[in-house]
Amino acid sequence: MTIEMAAIGVDLGATKIASALVSAHGDVLAARQTQTQSVEGSEAVLDRLAAEIEALIFEARCPVAGVGIGSPGVVDPVNGIVRGAVNLNWDEVHLVAGLQARLTGELPIFVQKDTNASALGELFFGAGQGCQDFVYLSIGSGLGGGVIANGQLVIGANGIAAELGHLSLDPEGPPCICGLRGCAELTVSGPGMVNLARQRLNSGARIGEICDPDELTPAGILEAAGRGDAAALSVLARAGSDLGAVMAACTAVLNPQRYVIGGGLGLAAFDYIVPAARRELERRVTPAGMRRLEIVPSLLPSSAMGAACLVWQSKGAEKCVEY
Repeated sequence: MTIEMAAIGVDLGATKIASALVSAHGDVLAARQTQTQSVEGSEAVLDRLAAEIEALIFEARCPVAGVGIGSPGVVDPVNGIVRGAVNLNWDEVHLVAGLQARLTGELPIFVQKDTNASALGELFFGAGQGCQDFVYLSIGSGLGGGVIANGQLVIGANGIAAELGHLSLDPEGPPCICGLRGCAELTVSGPGMVNLARQRLNSGARIGEICDPDELTPAGILEAAGRGDAAALSVLARAGSDLGAVMAACTAVLNPQRYVIGGGLGLAAFDYIVPAARRELERRVTPAGMRRLEIVPSLLPSSAMGAACLVWQSKGAEKCVEY
């Protein structure tokens, strides 16, 4: 008889490793989470990744078609190598080979930039379903992007397409960790919003009840905004405006039908930043480019789902098997 297969998706983050067993219909059959602990080195992280994958294989009640991994850094999906993952302190790690050496069984393993995997997940099972041209934007500790054009994931010549957090909006602005100045994620990110709020505190403003700059957090800014605090609302409006400038550049080049906003902060701040983003878009984009353009929140229930879709996207992974 024919039975359905499942795929394992892993979202490798600087703080945590989220993994899930995902059916071909997008159902999360099992999920796990553990701390990354990257300070222990890449070998220890690979050990933890392998342990999480093995645990999901053990839980699976159907054959597993493969493993997909979304990773930060510059990802070489052909050779399975991750380079320059600053948040993991990785210079060059042979991720796929390292995992294959640790897993007891033989499974195909696919790796892709984390936000590319998320964009693919939105296309398969999320807010990008039925849309052939959209841009995924993730807002959290940084700003990342993924592009779907004509129904295909856009990777770029060097694997760094849609590095939108490091689009310089002000080349004379403050320095960024990437070496440029005035990058978008210096305002459109959790640390960026905290820095904006800190500037307002230092100039005499208050953010809700917060008067100590060291006590500022994205959650605190959102809480103050929810109570109508003017300074907090201005911080979120600035982040939204800068996000709109990033969107405008994408719109001019790609003419997407939709923007999908994801990431923990992107979803939490969605109602505050999107109006300002849309206003900035309208200032910078022709009416033809704005026609029927949507901005919607992510609908993926798990950050690991996009990585699982790397398996379903692959030519060698069938969704069913003869048994």
